[in-house]
Amino acid sequence: MNERKTVCIIGGGIAGLSSAVFLAEKGFKVTLIESSPKLGGRAYSFFDKTLGAKIDNGQHILAGWYKSTFRFMRLIGTYGQLSFQKGLEVYFRDTKTHEYSLKSGGLPYPFDLFGGLLGYKALKYNDCLSVISLIKKIKSGKMNIDELKNINTDELLKLTSQSERTVYYFWKPFITAVFNSEPEDVSAVIFANVIREGFKDKESSSLVLPDVFLSEMFTESSERFLKSRNAEILLNKRVTGLHFKDDQLSHVITEDRINVKCDYYISAVPFLEFDKLFPDVAYIRAGTLKASPIVNIHLIFEKNIEGIFKKRFTGLLDTKCQWIFRITDKQICIVISAAEEIAELDKQEIINLAKNELIICFPEVKNYNIKSERIIKEMYATFKPDKDSLNTRLTSQTKYKNLFIAGDWTDTGLPATIEGAVRSAEKCVELINKSLN
Repeated sequence: MNERKTVCIIGGGIAGLSSAVFLAEKGFKVTLIESSPKLGGRAYSFFDKTLGAKIDNGQHILAGWYKSTFRFMRLIGTYGQLSFQKGLEVYFRDTKTHEYSLKSGGLPYPFDLFGGLLGYKALKYNDCLSVISLIKKIKSGKMNIDELKNINTDELLKLTSQSERTVYYFWKPFITAVFNSEPEDVSAVIFANVIREGFKDKESSSLVLPDVFLSEMFTESSERFLKSRNAEILLNKRVTGLHFKDDQLSHVITEDRINVKCDYYISAVPFLEFDKLFPDVAYIRAGTLKASPIVNIHLIFEKNIEGIFKKRFTGLLDTKCQWIFRITDKQICIVISAAEEIAELDKQEIINLAKNELIICFPEVKNYNIKSERIIKEMYATFKPDKDSLNTRLTSQTKYKNLFIAGDWTDTGLPATIEGAVRSAEKCVELINKSLN
């Protein structure tokens, strides 16, 4: 029994929100402190006056293997607002307007995946065999983990004889979408972890799309749940002081002199903020993780474009832009992941690039006037999960008995995903419960 123990969570992103929800559900008295005027971190929505429309800060696709995320969403009541694919289904278009579909069939797993690859005409038969061979080798556990620790995924793909075509038309789109990094910036260990989870079965490999905006999906529903459990939510409150006594964190102080004293504390701040707030908690500097940006280009057309963008999302091949999401019948969002070079361009250059590539892949778009446009650059969207990051990501446990660390950048074994953030929260809750026994 927790006997109504108190927990202070610093940071109101997905890791902080899910930590608060899991703890409140178990009967803990929760205080959540967020330095900004909103909850959700990168997973939030807002009404944009330039566009005259509501938009998500960034587009998110979930996957069938996001079991911890689904548990979190069931608690806050939004699990029913997800659309699950029956099997993996992704559509692409290239600069010659050729269309490709990667769609698993009705065969038992994993034969349905192989059948889907055979139907993906960007690859040849031997390419499909090499993809399946690598997935099987990783899932079987035959790969030497110690060797994988010393290489990034680009090297692994070479070692396993993945052709240039396979890398370019299959692995690279997959890797940039999941890891927000190029193959040379993704640890082979973390890549293998995702393959094991993402290709476990037919359900795991399918994609899951939210039917509502991100704030409705995560933030507003979490806030309602927490308030129903009498949690205290402090917005616009930056923690500036930490007071330690013996081997515990005694209390924290906000910049406006609010003292918060609890039995336990969870840091759920971004990796770039952690060292500033907790300079003496870890001997490893979280700030040495390398950031990877994402660029989102929002466009609203004067008339219905649903006939052009028939799918909810489409991948682009041979372009800088990677994904197009159809938000409404007149609104799309173009996403560029691992966007270091693109993010350095000015906004008009990015918009011109997006428009040009859009017209090349979908020539009919030039007959549709764009009513409004908006660029969102997330310069520190995620970290690069390269081989060096394996020794930089912190564990949830700290040297202080009552202080724990959550965040998608902690040592979850996963890249910076919503699932990684929620799993880090679960780990912190598990450690707090363990300390009570």
